[in-house]
Amino acid sequence: MIEFHTAISVIVLIGFVLLLILAGLRVRSQQTIVLYLILYLSLGLLSNLSQLLLAFTGEASWVSVLANFFFLAQVATFGALTLNFLERERNHLISYWTSSGLILVVWLALTVNVGGLGRTNLVPGLSNSLVLAGLIWLVSIATAVVSLASEFKQKQSAKRLNRLRYWLTATALLSVSGLFFFVNPLLFLWTGWPLVLVASILISYVILTYHTRDLSLFVGRILFHLTVGGSIAAILYLSLTATIVVSRSTTNTLIVLIWTIILALLLAILTPFVRQFLHRIFTRIIYGKQYRDEKEVIKYYSQSVSGALDIQRLAEILIRLMVETLDVKQGVVFVNKRGEPNKISLRPVSSIGFNGTSPGQFSIDSPFIDHFRKDSDSIHQYDIDVLPEFKDIRLEERQWLSDTGMEIYVPIMRHRELVGMLAFGPKRKGINYAAEEIYLMRALADQAALAMDSARLFDQLTTTNQEMGSLNEQLAGLDKNKADFLSIASHELRTPLTHIHGYARILGDFSDEELQNPLQVRNIVDGIIKGTERMKQVLDIMFDVSEVHIGEMTLFSGPVNLENVVDHAARLYLTALDDRRIAFGKNGFEDAPIIEADGTRLVQAFENLIGNAVKYTPDGGMITVSCRAIVLDEIGSAVEVIIADNGIGLDPEYH
Repeated sequence: MIEFHTAISVIVLIGFVLLLILAGLRVRSQQTIVLYLILYLSLGLLSNLSQLLLAFTGEASWVSVLANFFFLAQVATFGALTLNFLERERNHLISYWTSSGLILVVWLALTVNVGGLGRTNLVPGLSNSLVLAGLIWLVSIATAVVSLASEFKQKQSAKRLNRLRYWLTATALLSVSGLFFFVNPLLFLWTGWPLVLVASILISYVILTYHTRDLSLFVGRILFHLTVGGSIAAILYLSLTATIVVSRSTTNTLIVLIWTIILALLLAILTPFVRQFLHRIFTRIIYGKQYRDEKEVIKYYSQSVSGALDIQRLAEILIRLMVETLDVKQGVVFVNKRGEPNKISLRPVSSIGFNGTSPGQFSIDSPFIDHFRKDSDSIHQYDIDVLPEFKDIRLEERQWLSDTGMEIYVPIMRHRELVGMLAFGPKRKGINYAAEEIYLMRALADQAALAMDSARLFDQLTTTNQEMGSLNEQLAGLDKNKADFLSIASHELRTPLTHIHGYARILGDFSDEELQNPLQVRNIVDGIIKGTERMKQVLDIMFDVSEVHIGEMTLFSGPVNLENVVDHAARLYLTALDDRRIAFGKNGFEDAPIIEADGTRLVQAFENLIGNAVKYTPDGGMITVSCRAIVLDEIGSAVEVIIADNGIGLDPEYH
């Protein structure tokens, strides 16, 4: 008959075989920690095989040494596995392997009594193998505990802390099994190896799984189900006891039947209330908050945002509700700033406990944005740090996400377009977000997408109305300008037309004798020619204005000297300047650079400007044309020309 400890060894052996198979499936990933795990599990497997061989053959000499050697090597490997899991530097691993390997070799040499070394006890009263085995345990467990303690002191994400808790639990289980190993070998076979197997399961789970279940929530739910089950069992036990007491106190079966029916109805009514009551209590204990039904939260948010048409207001309602419901330290709502070409710009619009103000700039093909677009699923900061899916994120994007200090990011999607993003920091108790909480985040994000879409449409409508109002004002201004232009043009055309008409009437009234006088005819013809030239100038200006408005004016660019342009434009008004004693001066043109422009059009423009200055400058006044080189942010190097006079100036309305 197989002994109990042998059956335990068989079960543990099967457990290590299954774990090795699971670890072997990840060998292709070529991760160093997976190779360490395979070594650790293989040593456990070999140690158990040696134990079984010892149980079936009874050979207590070399088989026992082999079993203990493999087990101590497994313990030593655990320390190295911990350092690799915590991503310690290579020199730390080398130092650890050197020290633990040396101790293991010395243990083996003393145990097999190489050269008679095992005859002398290192510690009086204790065997050498026991002392060195204890030293191996001490080095391995101390290395793991010290490394984990330093890791816990650093700022970690909730998911990273959860993995550390699993590892710390495995370390504690191995430590307890070590006590059994040194106190009583038989007790170690019964309880120590099962503890080692459980610790190995936890270690394999952490290494082979990216997303581990929250240990605190897992333990809390186990306690919850045990408490609920125990409470219901106690109620059933009391009910059964009461039924037995009633049945013994009376011989009337009808009374017993009625009592049983009443009791059954009471149990059916009370059991759901007891379960719900206990659920509320444990929710308060585990999550640190009052129980709130997800449907109630979503309904409350929908009612709160039903009349809000401002994105800022929507974001404030959402973030405050989520922070209160989830009991988190930080939360922020980001909105995608549309109109940015080939990039996503996430701008914070409302936050609690978040001090960042700079928007996050992401490329269109960023793995972070691509995950939202494909899966519409949340992303943990831990995922960005460790998952291969996000290894190609640009350094600037990764740094911005890390600087936010957030724990989880939830997309706000509308028709597969990223409208915005919810981001939440760690929970106050440092535990992971439960699946129900993530579901609530996604549900509220969907509600926010609809509300933000409506708010965007409202903003667009408001903007469109404002633009239409602005266009109406511009059209009104254009109508006024058109009327003013027609009034001025008709006035400008009327003067030469009146001259032409007057000279033509005079010419028509001439007698034959007067027509024979060439001097008189020449004067009249010159007046008509002068009037037609003025009309041609006005019409040319009208055509130019028309071409400018429809965008069809043709410019012929070339090198232009500004001083020559001003001189040519002023030549037309030299007689008027002399007649009215108006001084005309130029400044700064000697340093003016040669520019690239249409010289003819520039002369035309300066003729109009100088003519306007002459027209409104009083007699004896002064007109000054100055020039200087400047640099503008919009276009760079430029030349500024100022025509100043001491006339009445422009109406401030047209400044």
